[in-house]
Amino acid sequence: MNTLAKEDKLVKEPLYPVFPKLDKMVKFAKKLKQCVRIALSIWGITSSKKPPGPIYAQFGIADPCNHKCVMCGDHPPETHVSETTKAAFYNPPGIMSFENYKGIIDDLFARGTSDIEMVGQGEPMLNKHVVDMVAYAKKKGMYVRIVTNGSRLFDKQAEAMVDLGLDRLQLSLNAGNPETYPLIHVTESPENFKKVVANIRYLTDYKRKVGREAPYTRISFVITSRNCAELEKMVEVVHEMGADEAIFNHTVVHEGSQDLKMSEEQYKKMQADLPAAKAMAEKLGVNANLNTFAATPPSYMYEEITGPQVVPCYVGWYFARVLGNGSVLPCCQCTKPLSEVEQTDDFGKSWDSDTYNSFRDAARALPENSEMLSGCECDHCVLRPRNISIHNLLHPFNKIKGAKSEMLYHVSDIFKSRKDDQN
Repeated sequence: MNTLAKEDKLVKEPLYPVFPKLDKMVKFAKKLKQCVRIALSIWGITSSKKPPGPIYAQFGIADPCNHKCVMCGDHPPETHVSETTKAAFYNPPGIMSFENYKGIIDDLFARGTSDIEMVGQGEPMLNKHVVDMVAYAKKKGMYVRIVTNGSRLFDKQAEAMVDLGLDRLQLSLNAGNPETYPLIHVTESPENFKKVVANIRYLTDYKRKVGREAPYTRISFVITSRNCAELEKMVEVVHEMGADEAIFNHTVVHEGSQDLKMSEEQYKKMQADLPAAKAMAEKLGVNANLNTFAATPPSYMYEEITGPQVVPCYVGWYFARVLGNGSVLPCCQCTKPLSEVEQTDDFGKSWDSDTYNSFRDAARALPENSEMLSGCECDHCVLRPRNISIHNLLHPFNKIKGAKSEMLYHVSDIFKSRKDDQN
């Protein structure tokens, strides 16, 4: 039954491809074509004033969040508020309407965009149209990812996500034990931890029951001083949920979250615990990035920057971000919107606007300063390795010698499944 037109009901029409291998080849060809179009625009061979759409776009379909997490830069508890978190929203948080969402998707699809992420700065499952939003993008053959805290992923929503062919679901769990969960998600209880684990277990059981591989389920753990002693337990709970992968990352601290830094003693103890966690992952068959995590110290402890810290940026061509309140942002590290989406065709107008093009020009001219970049953290950019790689690919005779070679991206990375992307 297709209930796509009835926004208050769940869509239950299967949208997974009939011929998966052919579908994968078609998507590869479309993405390759889009990358070539973007390169031609950057080089100025085609009109740089009306570039093709981004390779992928991020939708904050719901800016509010029902959890308050100590490491969150958008909705922290009162104990961890800082000037950084106060500046997270230029406009008040909002919920994206289904009509505006459809207008943005239509525009992106017409411009060649193939991947979308429902993540933004809040909890996407708080948008009552989330299932219909997944269905609408999947109808167009897009790759769709959701990042959630799992608290609102009830049985019927979980079934719908599987039936619709959601490509990836990432759960922010951040604890291996029920008792640790409230130390991170401070509005929650140990019992809520068990409910979230059960929600994901229901989804993974259901997808195997109906013979589906999607959505690929990744469980995310942001490591802080409060949970660094339970890596092995984290691996075990991923296995308990039947999830596909565990992903570990160090927290990024700001003025209000200095207490989340691991001490030298905690860090050494965690490093000593890593072999046991790796052994447990191998024993249980859990995919995990523990080797990479072990080799990557937290930036607040050892920040190694080789080459120029600020490099030319191409994010204005390959990425876009729209929040639930309508703010159109060029990057996850920019807080000042370039425009607002109020009507269904506003995103396309923004993407082609003089303002957006001025941002692209200013970003490409980095490290030269520009007022257009005043709301962006270009001196601490998480996309620096990617931008170095793109620059070196597009300018082979004027390469930047920057990040460690193993951190840089390669042409093949663009065409990998989004489940391999750790950003």
